[in-house]
Amino acid sequence: MYTSSKKRKLSLSYLKTVKSIFLSVFLTILLFATGCKDSRDQMAEFVKDYNDGASYRHIQSVSRTSAEADYKNKIIKIKTVTTFSISDPENNFIKQIMPNMMMETLKNQPLSRKMLDEGVKFEIVYYTDNLSEISSILLDKKKMEEFNGATADVLNNQPSVINPKPNVPTSELGAMLAALNKSLPYTDPSSGMTIFRVDQNRMGDLVYHVRAPKDLVKPLKTEAGISLVKSEILRSGKLSKMLSSFVRFNITAVKYIYYDQKGNQLNELRLTTADFR
Repeated sequence: MYTSSKKRKLSLSYLKTVKSIFLSVFLTILLFATGCKDSRDQMAEFVKDYNDGASYRHIQSVSRTSAEADYKNKIIKIKTVTTFSISDPENNFIKQIMPNMMMETLKNQPLSRKMLDEGVKFEIVYYTDNLSEISSILLDKKKMEEFNGATADVLNNQPSVINPKPNVPTSELGAMLAALNKSLPYTDPSSGMTIFRVDQNRMGDLVYHVRAPKDLVKPLKTEAGISLVKSEILRSGKLSKMLSSFVRFNITAVKYIYYDQKGNQLNELRLTTADFR
């Protein structure tokens, strides 16, 4: 049996996980969708492609996002206004994960890397729903080199289904997951749940590996606990929207694998597009 407080804690932790990861994937897809030419033309093309992509991709956690070019100072400014308030726990995810993820994304995209080599800077700012700044970062070639030297590229050095050759992401999806994994682990401060890896299995499912705190280990071992998680995710509708963003990669299912603090698997949950019908 679970108390109402434990049910609430278990439920909210997964809703926050889905919302935060969805935000990161959405913005990364926009960056990977861009394509450009050279110098001023590169900047103009990047901004056009980003804004064109943002105009038809809508999610609940993003109110609006746009890019503009400061040609005089060679800066591309990317602004994202979220639907979060200043006190929402998702802001911790943005502060901890998103700057590094954006650096890795830009590094893995050849055209963005070329612009950085030519002296173009990227100013990326995230705002709350009332335009209070959550996080900001100014990326240039020097900052990128410092980032590359300070962070071990874990995913790209581990062969996997989507990335069989170390150091070389073999697809857009592989590069996106490399960017995300480079910024993990992320621990939700309110629930203690830690996302430490996101990958793809041999069935093509997108797989989230989540480490549970001690107080949620027993509930997650039970059928009732997993059923609670499933019902809350389905009720929120956020995962359905996330899956729609992955149609282009032929992903129609998401699997959550839960572990205790020692790495022992507790349980797993697989959701497909059919579950949302």
